[in-house]
Amino acid sequence: MLAFSVALAAFGAISPARGIVLFSFLFPCAGLLARTCGGADPVMWPGVLLAGLAAGWCFRFLYDFESKPEPSRADRPLRALLAIWTLATLVAAARAVTLWAAVRRLSGRAVNGDGLPDAVALRESLFSFAALAGGVAFYFLLRRAGEEARRGALSASLAGTGISAAVAILQRAGAMPDEAKAYWKLTGRLGGGAVDPNSLGLLCALLLLVAFAGALRAAGGRRIAAAALGVLLAAGLFLSGSRSGFLLVTASVVLLPFAKALPPRARVAAVAALLLLAAAAAALALRAGGGSAGARLAESFDPALPFEYRASARPLLWRAAGRLFLRHPVEGAGMGAFTWRFPDLLREEGRALGTRDNPGSGYIQALAETGILGFLVTIAAAISLASQAWRRARRPAEDPRAPAAGISVIAFLAILVSGSHWLAPDVALLFFLLAAVSAPDPPGPVRDERPAAGFRARLWTAAVLVYGAAALVAIAATGSPEETFRFSPRIGFHDREVGAGGPFRWTRRRFALWLRPRETVRLGLANFGPAGRPVQIEGRAAGRPVYRSTLAPGQATALLLRGAGRPTPVTFDLDRAFVPRRLGVSGDRRTLGLLSTSTADPAPGR
Repeated sequence: MLAFSVALAAFGAISPARGIVLFSFLFPCAGLLARTCGGADPVMWPGVLLAGLAAGWCFRFLYDFESKPEPSRADRPLRALLAIWTLATLVAAARAVTLWAAVRRLSGRAVNGDGLPDAVALRESLFSFAALAGGVAFYFLLRRAGEEARRGALSASLAGTGISAAVAILQRAGAMPDEAKAYWKLTGRLGGGAVDPNSLGLLCALLLLVAFAGALRAAGGRRIAAAALGVLLAAGLFLSGSRSGFLLVTASVVLLPFAKALPPRARVAAVAALLLLAAAAAALALRAGGGSAGARLAESFDPALPFEYRASARPLLWRAAGRLFLRHPVEGAGMGAFTWRFPDLLREEGRALGTRDNPGSGYIQALAETGILGFLVTIAAAISLASQAWRRARRPAEDPRAPAAGISVIAFLAILVSGSHWLAPDVALLFFLLAAVSAPDPPGPVRDERPAAGFRARLWTAAVLVYGAAALVAIAATGSPEETFRFSPRIGFHDREVGAGGPFRWTRRRFALWLRPRETVRLGLANFGPAGRPVQIEGRAAGRPVYRSTLAPGQATALLLRGAGRPTPVTFDLDRAFVPRRLGVSGDRRTLGLLSTSTADPAPGR
């Protein structure tokens, strides 16, 4: 992954346009790259590849300043939205870690009633932010790269997505390994070369109309190749099992007759081709496995199945998101926070699901995670992107793929009502690539001297400032120990294990316990580290030292902690810890301090 990223940085520095084209070819194949290299989770690859491209492009920009921006009407709302996303990510990070714990350098806090660690919650929030912020950054980079670079990026993304679809066909034929995750194996869905099956379906659906528009533009062998690519994308969509992908294609077909930029015959031919592919998919659904899109569409209309199953539990998800919004109406819960707050929201209804999920709607998720201000700015940005894509779709263009890209952008924004699709990093990158291609190219800078333009600019600034103030209040509220220990009376402990002497936990280098009034807790600590060195312990309560000792190798001690008249946190600091993997004693990568037992640790089943 690092090698690919460094190569993109070099391409971006030597030739920014070629770097963009190479990146646009690679990111739809992120899953194939990950499987080929036998490495990390594919969800990381698009962001790391974009970081390499951005590093090389910025180096070239600082070196010669040769690129110039091509402004669009969506620039201001997108910048405001990016600022709100950044602030919302800080809110989520503060609520996951808490200021009280961060100041004391404590980690390992539980963020929900299921004991989910703060590191997992923080990672999920950062992934959500990286997907959206990476897409917007790519949009602005493309708007500086020029029309030729954008066309090359569009062609490269078509080729990369075609390869991903071809990999899905090979998977179905048994010539490529199946999906690595057990969930996708169980459902029988195929991700091809994309990050996952949902991503593959949306990538293919976004580019299907663009591919057919390219076939209408080409001639001879190129037309046949472009049409074959369209068929390949349709096959990838079908094998992915993505109902949202078929919904996107349906929305594109509905909008296509109004795309005056395409010749009437071309529109009729494209609609006929798409309808023919849909009919073929429906026919194949009668014989295909349960993971195909046709079979999953049939399940959506099967009255024998529960409504929530047919709707992918969206009513349940939307109700939970609504309650989360009512608790944080101004600043929201924080970027990506719904996923790790979802189990507790479900328990309020006496429900439980085996997996954590997003709200099933990009707009409802914006409402729950960024509050009313973030929701309104999200709607404004969506309207701006859709309006400029609509103008491109109705204005004659030299390249018919640009208006086709505009139709795909509008259709994608429409189906965000029923899915948080742009949280997939490769889908977000492709969506914003199409948005950059479909944005009208004015003869000069976009300037609006009307008083309303200045008012709108001040409005975006005011929205960000108000949201920033609300975010600061929310972050400051995490500075109490009550918030830190809300879901667990301990922080800085690893998961419970069972050894020859019974259950125990390893501590980190810093850990803490929360004592309720008059509560008594017996805490056992033992120095069983493999380094064979003594460990110094210092305990503090209410800011004062209350315990200090040194444990020799193999030595154990038992402490009796008594709560005062009010809740009290007791923190412990060790002078050293160890990582088993670094010492060569095991493959464990955790940082371990002391082995502990505690009466505050609930018994199994409690």
